[in-house]
Amino acid sequence: MKLFIADDHAMIRNALALMINAQPDMEVVGDAADGNEVFVKAEQLPVDVLLMDISMPPGENGLQTTRRLKEAHPEIKIIVLTMHDDETYVREALAAGADGFILKSANEETLLTGIRQVQRGERFFDGYEEAQLHQLVASEVDPLYESLSKREKEILPLIALGYNNKKIAEKLFISVKTVEVHKANIRKKLKLANYADLLPYSLKHHLVDFK
Repeated sequence: MKLFIADDHAMIRNALALMINAQPDMEVVGDAADGNEVFVKAEQLPVDVLLMDISMPPGENGLQTTRRLKEAHPEIKIIVLTMHDDETYVREALAAGADGFILKSANEETLLTGIRQVQRGERFFDGYEEAQLHQLVASEVDPLYESLSKREKEILPLIALGYNNKKIAEKLFISVKTVEVHKANIRKKLKLANYADLLPYSLKHHLVDFK
């Protein structure tokens, strides 16, 4: 099978390539250090499985690239390979369409097993059973969020990303006063104590991307 490695650390890319190329049924056909490079090269090469790091500055991160690649090339299997041991990142990976999720601290056997499993068309989220994954997806749906208007859903992630009222108004071509009204409605509908709670809420429900 043909593999591609996406990681901004050359030493990690080289170490993974050595391990993978030592397998009789695997071959590394390319690598990249940032999201845009990943997308361009993955479109040009015969890739079966892509190992995707999350943190790849500058530009878009691994989760954003995963989402973009799965939309354009759903046949490419993507395993998120990361140091971030947090359930929130697992939710983000699922939402982006990843086929697998493995920590960089995992042993060689786990990684190779995961690669072969996703190549067969199965998911491999190390440490998670399918029932747990379904529960994670189900837990993302928040009826309070669905109560927001279309405009409020546009404004919420901008607030979470740190945009002030003036910047939001300019971006959405509305008045600052209108932004203030929407912000108050958002906080009330989501039953949040203060505006600072909007960031963790947005991360939990994958309304903004990780950097």
